[in-house]
Amino acid sequence: MSADGKIALPSRKQIRLSNEHDTERVNKLREKCDAILVGIETVIEDNPKLTVKGNNNISKNPIRIVLDTNGRTPLNSNVLDDEAKTIVAIGNTCEITKLGNSEIIKCGNNQIDLKLLIKKLAEKGIQKILVEGGETVLWSFFNENLFDEINIFIASTIIGGKKTPTMAGGEGFATRLDTLKLSLKNAEKLGDGVLLRYCKI
Repeated sequence: MSADGKIALPSRKQIRLSNEHDTERVNKLREKCDAILVGIETVIEDNPKLTVKGNNNISKNPIRIVLDTNGRTPLNSNVLDDEAKTIVAIGNTCEITKLGNSEIIKCGNNQIDLKLLIKKLAEKGIQKILVEGGETVLWSFFNENLFDEINIFIASTIIGGKKTPTMAGGEGFATRLDTLKLSLKNAEKLGDGVLLRYCKI
């Protein structure tokens, strides 16, 4: 995120905030994970590939997971290419039965039931999941306390804007007592940015 906590431009258009050091770190982190998870808005707005950059061995790419309650994933999305396996989690009332070569999992009604999804993924042997966003997805995982570690790269950039997306969107915690308390594991300078690692208290 930027130094003022933003993750995109005010228009919600993607902006590159990671420097080359952080990009390399994320790439190595992806290699160690069973899956990478994003929400449908990230797929529509950014069209990410969610693969390990520079990896020619497709079998070593983590599984891509998309939270898509209403089955809105465009058929030309990069996450539906043949470079990695993709799982799309949809709502129980969604009538979509096929999205490219992806596997469809139904879990939840008005929104994806994250605890049920994680249980179903665990049954498939998916244990280590890298949740990359966007803001609503990150908020959902924070709100339900479904994480082990939080890594935040802070770029030396200011974006500004009252409605500019931040790292954690959603409704937010209503009171000071409700806020999510974290323990800072370490802070590391990466080029012109800083990497912060937090874990649960």
